[in-house]
Formats: sequence, structure tokens, C-alpha cells
Amino acid sequence: MGKGKKLLAVGAVAIGAFAVEQIIHGYHDVMGRYSDFNSILGKIGNKSSTDALSDYHKFLEEKRVWIRQQNTEYVSITSDRGDRLQGYLTYPEEESKVFVLGLHGYHANHDYDPAAFTQYYVEGRGYNFLNVDHVASGDSEGRYVGFDFFESQDSLKWLDYLIDRFGDDIRIIIHGVSMGGATVCKMVDSVPPQVKLAIADCPFTNALEEFDNTAKNFGLKNPEPLLKVFNAMNKVFAGYDLNDTDNRESVKNSKVPMLFVHGDADDFVPTRMGEELYELCGNEKELLIVPGAEHAQSISTDEALYHKTLDAFIDKYLGE
Repeated sequence: MGKGKKLLAVGAVAIGAFAVEQIIHGYHDVMGRYSDFNSILGKIGNKSSTDALSDYHKFLEEKRVWIRQQNTEYVSITSDRGDRLQGYLTYPEEESKVFVLGLHGYHANHDYDPAAFTQYYVEGRGYNFLNVDHVASGDSEGRYVGFDFFESQDSLKWLDYLIDRFGDDIRIIIHGVSMGGATVCKMVDSVPPQVKLAIADCPFTNALEEFDNTAKNFGLKNPEPLLKVFNAMNKVFAGYDLNDTDNRESVKNSKVPMLFVHGDADDFVPTRMGEELYELCGNEKELLIVPGAEHAQSISTDEALYHKTLDAFIDKYLGE
């Protein structure tokens, strides 16, 4: 082999090694516990900051001020994978047999999405509120995000925790946002009878479909080959198939009435995903589309409408 060919071969190997390194780094940037979103895949997987998102953060901070003043108990369980999972149980002034399980979104924690409606449930409705850190989030253990696969299993264990501790006669609402909304959708066919209704705010139908949409928004015309590699890596590192995040069948077989919420300006988890899940739901169901709301911001865009819709749905299906 001539010198020039050798240099080309060495260069090709170096480029290949660099590409593999970047893909692995990108995978962990998207799926790992901590992320700075500085890889190409990380940038694809991260929702860009907007003025609306800044307003949402201000909205959340106002809610957190109230939450920090409340009577909150730190609780924990252990997942079937052996991870310790952290929960935060906030009590109302008067004792209640109604509990709400709040489920947050991707690369967030208990102090993010569910903080938007904790006060509504605890102060406004007089319910207990269990807010949790999903696996690989906040103070919970674990290395990889499950995109509803792990989170739905863990949330069912949280329901068992509530029932074992507070009795078979409690009534439970599950309410999740974004990945938390998808988690709600994934678990509604398996919930115990104490769960009376479910709210899925801007849920995706399937993690790979969500990645495909995000990649195309980023400018990739054909993300499918990259997603196949990504999923193969996920099977090795995280131990599950991203196709198993699909929640259509569980929604078809939902054991409880479901309220679906989506913003009509959501291009991160497109509105059509929430509408599809609503159409598929095999139980009593309602759909709220909030005009002008971007991803996960329906409640901050029109809080009065959000609360009014929740009140009517809860009053209709919770029971006495």
C-alpha cells in the first residue's frame, strides 16, 4: 500500500472512531442522567429556549414559593431495578382520602412540571399530592431515562405505596406532563381500582416517533437510520427497546376516564399525538386544546381554563 493510501486509511479510521465517540457521547447526552446538551444528538433532543419558555419558568417559580411553605414529607421506594426513588408528599390543611400522583417530563424533576398544579390540588381541592423524581432525575437513582418504559413501572409501585400506607379506601388521580403524560398513558391499563381518573398533558405516542419529529424540526430529512443506531445502543446501555414506549394499546384499554390536554402551538410533542391518543382511548374521555400554548405550557397560557376543565372532569369522575 502506498503512503498516500495508508494516510487515507488512517484518516478514515480516525474519522470513524471520532464518529462513534460522538454518537456514544450523544446517546448519553440524551438518555443519561445528566446532560449539558452539547453534543449534536443532545441539541436535537433539547427543546430550544423561547420567550414563552422563559415566561413559563417565571410562572413555575411563583408556584414554588407556595410549595416551599407547605407541609411536605420526604418518602422513598425502591424500583424493581434496585434504584431508590424519591417522592415528596404534600398534605392539605384538613385530612383527605384523595391523593394525586404528579409525574414530570423529560430531564426535569419534581420541582418542574407538577409544581404548576400542586397548589391547585392541595389548596384548591384539599387533596394530598405525591410528587416524584423519576429514575435518573432529581434525587432518584438510576443512570438512564425510560421515556415512559421505566417510569410507568415505577409509578405503579408508587400507587402501591400509597395504597399500602393509607388504605384501600383512598382515591387516586394521576396527572402527568410531557413524558409524564406519556407515562400516564402507558400505565392506565394496569392501574389499581383506587385510581379513578387520569390527566395526560401533552403526551407523546412513542419515544422514537417523538425523536423523529424533533430531528426533522432540527433539519434532518431522514432520521430513521440514526434512530435505528440510537435504539440499538439503548438496548445495550439502558436495557430496553424504545419501541416498547408506545402507549397506544394501553390507552385503548384504559381502566379509567382520561382527560387529554395539549397546546395547539406545540411543535415539540406535536398536537396530533395528543389528539391521536384521545381518539384511541377506550374509556370515557375529554380533550382540551389550549389556543396559543407551546409545549407543556397549557396551564400557564390559560390557567383559568385549565383549572375550570380539571374541576369539571374531577367532579364528574372522582365520585363521592
